[in-house]
Amino acid sequence: MEKTDSGKPDELIQNKDASPAAQRTGSARRRSGKKRGRSIRSDAGRFMVARLLGLVCLVLVVFEGNVIYRLFSHHVGTSVEIMNTHNDAQTEGLLQNSADTDTAVSTRESSSSSGGSSSVVALAGGNADDVIQETDAAASPAEHMATQSSEAISSPKVVPERDVAMDDSFFRNAVFIGDSRMEGFRNSSGITQGTFLTGIGLAINDMDKQIIQTSQGNISVYQGLSGQQYDKIYLMLGANDLGYYPWEDFLPTFKSVLEHFHELQPDAIIYVCSVIYVDESKIAAGFEYDNNDNVRKINGYILEACEELWYSYYLNLNEIFSDGYGELISDASPDGIHLYANYLEMMLDYLKTHYITDEEFAAEAASHPETTAGSVVSAIETENEAKSGGGSDAISAS
Repeated sequence: MEKTDSGKPDELIQNKDASPAAQRTGSARRRSGKKRGRSIRSDAGRFMVARLLGLVCLVLVVFEGNVIYRLFSHHVGTSVEIMNTHNDAQTEGLLQNSADTDTAVSTRESSSSSGGSSSVVALAGGNADDVIQETDAAASPAEHMATQSSEAISSPKVVPERDVAMDDSFFRNAVFIGDSRMEGFRNSSGITQGTFLTGIGLAINDMDKQIIQTSQGNISVYQGLSGQQYDKIYLMLGANDLGYYPWEDFLPTFKSVLEHFHELQPDAIIYVCSVIYVDESKIAAGFEYDNNDNVRKINGYILEACEELWYSYYLNLNEIFSDGYGELISDASPDGIHLYANYLEMMLDYLKTHYITDEEFAAEAASHPETTAGSVVSAIETENEAKSGGGSDAISAS
């Protein structure tokens, strides 16, 4: 725009010379131009603010989204790991249960393969409801067979394992004497032959007490051994003697019982079962004497008695019932003392493969001629005279 000599723009001079209407129009135009300029600048400012806000939002979204993604990924990854670990554990459990089932079936088939009708004679004391019901444990007994060597005992009176397993007919003329553990064996091992003289709570001092319940009335163990001649005696006692004090009296007492058994049954091999370990974690309060230190102590006395009496032999059952650390296998018992059925089946299999041959026993007897039939007859007559009513209480096992 050109300026005049006065220094004012031509437009102002023109506006000055123009009519009022034209001047108003020019003024309006100038005001409008100013408003448009301010509006453009205002819009540009708002646009810049919007762009800045949008950029900030974009940065926040990207940052927060990354954080959320990582958090979510970590959570999902952890959950997947937990699920995979759980699934692996379930798979291992299923495989283990399958193996356990196969072993249990194999054990039961082995126990029942002998066939034949049952000839178990139960001259047992106690109410069956008082004995803990023996049921299969979840774990397989075969898993613990590797611990046998840790319980090996070097003694000529420990019954060795044989290559040939006997069937149930081997026990046809055998008598089983013992407490509730032996009752559990009778009820749940699958044995089909033999005579049982058992009573709940039976202890070594109870052999002459009439606490064995029969259909003909109560008798003592000694009376039960007087009615028929057996070729094998299996004795399982000691669990109820763990609190027996003083200890020095146990060995002579136990030996006297075995000696009396031999007097009554001179042709019988006496198999003395070791006291089976207990699960101390399950022993009820007040019965702390039921511990494995006492078990080892009493088994030492039992083995010593067998070593001093030629006709008695030691069955080391803890070869199969030890956990390898001087304790009962943790899943073998519901109460720490009495065994589940599948472990009792193991015990039966053990007895079938651990025995003294007739030839070995005959050779041992020949080297001890001091035992004579006359002394045996005298012992039997003395026992019969002690019975009330003469010989009417004698039990003859079928």
